[in-house]
Amino acid sequence: MQMFNEWGQTTRVTATGTLIIGASGSKMALLGMFVGACQTAPMVQIWQGPASGSTTLIGICTLPLNAFARMPMYCSGGAYMWFSNCIAPDITIYWNPLG
Repeated sequence: MQMFNEWGQTTRVTATGTLIIGASGSKMALLGMFVGACQTAPMVQIWQGPASGSTTLIGICTLPLNAFARMPMYCSGGAYMWFSNCIAPDITIYWNPLG
């Protein structure tokens, strides 16, 4: 069931590596990620800010296949994400800009 505040922008991930969501210095709310039919379970690590050297929000974790993982968090400088261990990734990130 979708919560009342779980709507917003989506960003699709179709390759491993790094991804930045939100401009540097912008505020955003990360709602969660949906993992589609990937061949292997993807791993993700998330930092607050524009680079991996900033504040770690989530250490390396494995996302479940064919499921939505709630990750409600506030990012005051955008979010820097690293995806790994996934063959043919199909991940949709749900997030909202905050002002």
